[in-house]
Amino acid sequence: MAVTRESLLAFLSKRTRADLTKVDDTAALFSSGVVDSFELASLMVWLEKQTGARINPSDITVDNLDSIARILAYASSR
Repeated sequence: MAVTRESLLAFLSKRTRADLTKVDDTAALFSSGVVDSFELASLMVWLEKQTGARINPSDITVDNLDSIARILAYASSR
């Protein structure tokens, strides 16, 4: 299953209880504190289920996961 912007925003909004609909796709999520380490673990599990691919610990970086755009790009590469 492909990860879409809409499905990703729905997942993150539910987990963080934040309104992310107006967040720019390039806005920092983790480094700004919008998403914390607990949500990161949930995101990893969700991404693995959505993509059917195992996420390597070395892939868990700000470069891959700090914005909506980066998460979508990473998910599409899986």
